[in-house]
Amino acid sequence: MTLLTLNIGSSSIKYAVFEFDCHPEQREGSPLNKIDSSVVPLPQNDISFILKSILQKIPSPTCVAHRIVHGGTKYKTATLLNDAILNELDKLSPFAPLHQPHNLNGVRIAQKLLTGIPQYGCFDTGFHAAHDELHSTFAIPKDLRDMGLKRYGFHGLSYEWIARQIPKHPRAVVAHLGSGASLCALLNGKSIDSTMGLTALDGLPMSTRSGSIDAGLVLYLAQNLNYTPAQIEDILYTKSGLLGLSEFSGDVKTLLASSDPRAKFALDYFTFKTAQHIAMMAVSLGGIDALVFTGGVGENAEPIRSAILKHLTLLPQFETLVIPTDEEQMMAIQIQGILHNA
Repeated sequence: MTLLTLNIGSSSIKYAVFEFDCHPEQREGSPLNKIDSSVVPLPQNDISFILKSILQKIPSPTCVAHRIVHGGTKYKTATLLNDAILNELDKLSPFAPLHQPHNLNGVRIAQKLLTGIPQYGCFDTGFHAAHDELHSTFAIPKDLRDMGLKRYGFHGLSYEWIARQIPKHPRAVVAHLGSGASLCALLNGKSIDSTMGLTALDGLPMSTRSGSIDAGLVLYLAQNLNYTPAQIEDILYTKSGLLGLSEFSGDVKTLLASSDPRAKFALDYFTFKTAQHIAMMAVSLGGIDALVFTGGVGENAEPIRSAILKHLTLLPQFETLVIPTDEEQMMAIQIQGILHNA
């Protein structure tokens, strides 16, 4: 079996190719051999052209797995995609406007380029689907809650991979820090809480996203300053976070190298807020045995990790780990499970 995993965003396609056996006598969990992987930029967002070039370099896949950011209340596990399901997932795009439209557009293009090849969706919200109501509910009227307006959590593929790497730590907070950033509270390997909510805006400040913000500010922008919904979305998703605070960059590496006091403030703000939210996740767990850093910033920016840890000396002693994430491997494991159980 040859599996192609695709993570299609607005500016790049991250892909990996796996080979594995799928004989009836073999158990789920047999070794997955990653034979290729890369991140390819998307000039002018030309997904079709880039996918064609990728397919020319790799073996013809038996099936394809796509990272899809939002699965809503219905899609919690890897799912064989068809037009009806894609149309349902389109309706979730307002909750993940930077990701969902590109994910789904990529699926549709791959369907045309690989006619007859099964295409699966692996959902970033799925790992958090078992959160209890205390951790998933908004304090809003019931008719709105019944519409599925609740906390979902994201980066689930990353967290599920990390959970497999730390079985000896019953109470772990995982910090997935990158251009998007969130935390997950893991209790015996299961997600019980996360800093992201209905959308990928909530929680930590990020590269260009605001993180948690007073909802009244949004009302003020609309009612008193006459900002349109599109303008507010642009501010909160693309002009805030580290970029908004520093006024010149949302990139942690750039900010760390800068002597500009605005860069220092942006990073101080990010590390302080991250530490505050780690303490919140520790409350959800009833304590903390391990703090795991992952993601591009979490894995590579030691000054950021140190600054966060300095704010957490009030907590009981815990182990600190740095573990690379592997969302592609996690997608492959999910699809392997489906094929072995078919």
